[in-house]
Amino acid sequence: MPKTPTLQARQLPEIRAELAQWLQDPGEHGGPETWARGFDPQTAARERQAAKDWAVSLKSAELFYASADMTRLAVSAGMALPAYRLHPEDLPAPHGLLLWEEPVTDTYDGTELVGAPIIGVTWAVYGGGVYIRSWARQEEWLTSMAKGDPQAGLRDLTPAEVRLIRQQYPYPIVCMSGARLPFGKVPGWLAMAPEDTSSMSWAEMEDHTRSSNRIEQAERALVVTWLLMGQSLASEESVEAPRSSAKHIARIDPNLLTAVRYVRLRHHAVPQQAGPEDGAGGRGYRHRWIVRGHWRNQYYPSRETHRPIWIDQHIKGPDGAPILDPEKLVNVLRR
Repeated sequence: MPKTPTLQARQLPEIRAELAQWLQDPGEHGGPETWARGFDPQTAARERQAAKDWAVSLKSAELFYASADMTRLAVSAGMALPAYRLHPEDLPAPHGLLLWEEPVTDTYDGTELVGAPIIGVTWAVYGGGVYIRSWARQEEWLTSMAKGDPQAGLRDLTPAEVRLIRQQYPYPIVCMSGARLPFGKVPGWLAMAPEDTSSMSWAEMEDHTRSSNRIEQAERALVVTWLLMGQSLASEESVEAPRSSAKHIARIDPNLLTAVRYVRLRHHAVPQQAGPEDGAGGRGYRHRWIVRGHWRNQYYPSRETHRPIWIDQHIKGPDGAPILDPEKLVNVLRR
């Protein structure tokens, strides 16, 4: 199967403008009716209202695009995220649309198709929490929709049916799910997370990753992306939409901004971080070793509470000492 082209940061303003326009279109093929199609009357009414609400939110949303290295860190660090209560100040903006350069969930789980991978999120702060919608690429979503499941009694869609769905969902991203993350409370998927993940082995982390579902993985990646944006290891630059896109956006709504906050990692190397035990008076280590990335609870006096910060992978030990080969290290368990 050919790989779907990656959406770029400069495409995001036009995607936002067209989505907002579609979600407020009251016609038969507009967003409200499309989101409501196939549901019972009560759920359909909620989806119509949700489409209109998200159209308003999208117009005031700040646009974010996370680079591939930032995305990979958000996914891996997300599965190690300790139990944490989200606060409004953790969010980079009250309303936002974020695209990751790479998917934050897999397409397949073993041999079973579990849906298109999630590549974006919209959010809006309301009441005591933040409402979110996850998004997938249209082409990957169409591929997953077109392929039936004999065990579930679902047949493959015909080319005509695929064309009809493409007309109903005409834009590069398609909504996959909705959820709400409360402020001041630990989300359900974090309630059982360990307070300290620095001692967890890679095997334990891999097992934890496999036990989580796609929506949890995406929400973990989102929360971590927000947290990383507030740390010095992330940098931002402004990316503008192409001139032709800017003209198209102005015709849709001249009040919409066309700038995207492009977020990437500031450090790509493994820096030396010497600790107090490395010098004189310490334990006198004769080797250096690599400390894998982990979360650490940092106390913030202004909030009178702790907030997790990501400690990136780094080297410990005295300068000039040989580095221990992690492939040759053996852990000895003592009773």
